[in-house]
Amino acid sequence: MRLLESYRGYFMVDDYADYNALALQPGMERLACMAHARRKFVNAQKVQLKGKNGRVDIALTMINKLYDIEREVKDHR
Repeated sequence: MRLLESYRGYFMVDDYADYNALALQPGMERLACMAHARRKFVNAQKVQLKGKNGRVDIALTMINKLYDIEREVKDHR
């Protein structure tokens, strides 16, 4: 990651494993992407037993509420 070797601050990236070393550098703060996190829950929901509700559904409901709040705030700028 020579391109970012002198950079210090926040960085938002996907779950590519090579970014883990960058996150360990002093002054670096890795931000998570909700779209990528949500996708993992959506995939888990696809393999959930039919008719069964669980933690996956709770997580997706919470993420959707966050998206609702973001839309509401965006409309009030």
